[in-house]
Order: sequence, then structure tokens, then C-alpha cells
Amino acid sequence: MFRLWLKKFVAVLFLTGAVVTHSYGEEADVRDLSPRERTFVGGFLGLQAGTAYTTISVNLHAGYRLTNRLSAGVAGNYQFMHDRWFGESFSSHTYGGSAFSRFRVYSRFFVHAEYERLRLQSRPSPFDDDFDPDDRPTVTEDNYFMGAGYSLPMSDRVRLNLLLLYNFNENSQAYRDNPFFRVGVDVFL
Repeated sequence: MFRLWLKKFVAVLFLTGAVVTHSYGEEADVRDLSPRERTFVGGFLGLQAGTAYTTISVNLHAGYRLTNRLSAGVAGNYQFMHDRWFGESFSSHTYGGSAFSRFRVYSRFFVHAEYERLRLQSRPSPFDDDFDPDDRPTVTEDNYFMGAGYSLPMSDRVRLNLLLLYNFNENSQAYRDNPFFRVGVDVFL
């Protein structure tokens, strides 16, 4: 499964690199930038639609370039989920925040680490006959992501980020696939 995801990730990197042929200049040294120019905002949207499982995700983040290779930031996220679980249908809302860091390893490639804390309603158990889907307990979930990314310049101030992340919380109720793919945007102020 991991090899299949890795192949997809490399194929997307190759295809997006082939589509964007304009080369933007090298990034300026952070020592020559004002604090505003070192700041970036962005996020990603997610959608998974199906007859049994549907999710809509919104993640907004703000970050700061600490050095030429290291940046860090915070994010807030929200997810709506509708699920049909063993004949039962229920919806839930998940929200939370995270802190992340990125270290540029080579050229446009970077390593991404993230800690995320979520509040979500637990999933119903298929073995509990008396379970009421509207009366599920709310739980807190901590997720720890690590992965690789590729930053594709779209202009001098806009970057498209492609990430392949692994969640080290094996009991996560919010993330079912591991590893997973994330596409986002950074806009430098």
C-alpha cells in the first residue's frame, strides 16, 4: 500500500513539474526580508465523496520563515463527515488545531512534521445494539504526522505544496488511510 502511494506521489511531482515550465528566481535570504515578507498564509481543502462515506475538510494555516531552510507555523481545521456504518447513518463535526515545521532538505523538497489535536465525536460500535448515533461521546485525539513534501512555485509569492504524510497515531478515528496525500497553498506576504 505504501509503495502505491509513493508511486502516485512521485508521478504527481513529475507531472506538475512538467506542466509548470516557468522558472522563478531563487528565494531571497531571510536576513534581507522584513518580518512581513517572511510570513506566509495558506491552507488546503479536502473532499472525499461517496455513497457510504463523505468528508469535507478545511485547513487554514499561518507560518514564518525562521531561516533559509526552516519554517514553522500554526493551523486550524474543521471537518464534516457523513458515514454509513453497518447500516447506521450519522454525521459529525471535527475541529482542532496544529503546530507544524518544515525543513527544506534540497531545492524544493522538504520534510514536514506536525502535531495536531482534534475534538470529534466517537464512531458507533457495530456490536452495541443500544447505541444511539446522536448520543456519541466527544473525544480528544492527538495525531503526530511526519512526511515529505515538494514545493512548486506558481509565482514569486505563491507556492503549491504536495505532501505525503504518515500519522503515527494508529488508533486515529479522524484519519483512516495511512499514509495520506495533502495538497495545499502558501502565499507569502
